[in-house]
Amino acid sequence: MPDATPQWQRDLDDKGYAVVKGVLSPERARYYTEQALRWASEFGFDEKDRSTWTGDNLPVNINGLVNDYGVSHERWVWEARLEPSVIEPFGQLWRTDDLLVSFDAINFSLPIGPHARRDIEPSAPWPHIDQQPDPVDRPPLQHELTQGLLAMTSSGPQDGGLVVLRGSHKLLPRFFEETGGVKADQSWGGLNYYTFTDEDVKWFSRQPGVEEVKVETEPGDLILWDSRTVHWNRAPTAEQIRVVVYVCYAPRSMASEGVLAARRRCWDEKLATTHWPAPFLVIPREEYGPPKRGEEVDPMDRIRPKEEPVVTERLLKLVGF
Repeated sequence: MPDATPQWQRDLDDKGYAVVKGVLSPERARYYTEQALRWASEFGFDEKDRSTWTGDNLPVNINGLVNDYGVSHERWVWEARLEPSVIEPFGQLWRTDDLLVSFDAINFSLPIGPHARRDIEPSAPWPHIDQQPDPVDRPPLQHELTQGLLAMTSSGPQDGGLVVLRGSHKLLPRFFEETGGVKADQSWGGLNYYTFTDEDVKWFSRQPGVEEVKVETEPGDLILWDSRTVHWNRAPTAEQIRVVVYVCYAPRSMASEGVLAARRRCWDEKLATTHWPAPFLVIPREEYGPPKRGEEVDPMDRIRPKEEPVVTERLLKLVGF
């Protein structure tokens, strides 16, 4: 019989990443883009006034990634997480509808260059995986999570976005065996983050089938990638403002009662998490503190969102109630 597995799922297994096309309509993606622009305007940013395209008029961020100011629980961010067509691929992957969702970040990036944002230079790549390579409580380097980002804007070659080393997810055991194992100064341990040096990337690049790929999308596309896939974010340098909502779902069965209780606390207090819904929970504010401008806490800092999400039965289930 013909293989009924969707092409995107075969790509995810084979390449370590996939693009699920048209998860949202262009109109719906534009709605979320407009919500993000409106949200950013409270920091002084004006899409039509390029004199405001500076860090002073933007939320504190890391290469466009924002998980402070309650943005992870803004109404429009939760609306995106609750879109049935966004949840569906994760249900297919995990073969269950009983899912939890991460309280993850957004990405709001302005193009960098003389024509756009001039106060910074494009960041250098920071290749990494979002998975601990040497856990002591479970087998190492197994598939543990599929990450996702929902692209609200187009992402061409120069528009910024996700870059992956295609096929790298299958090579990690051999990589660590041949390069001397896990390096303590590159590992974040239980925070599930491991960085790779330029020499490490060269090792992957020498392997047959591995290729650096800038993943291109249209508004409303969903990118999925294996958390073992080496990846990083490329800054935009063309004209397109980048708007992304990071989305990640995992089965409720992966969460202990302690993790479920911590998730409910994050919901009550409107705290962000990293991309892990379960079986781990990392709360950036408790690990790294509030956003700062220089040495001072940003006066715009807040924990709760500007617009609280609409509470529904589906939302509460995704939280962990």
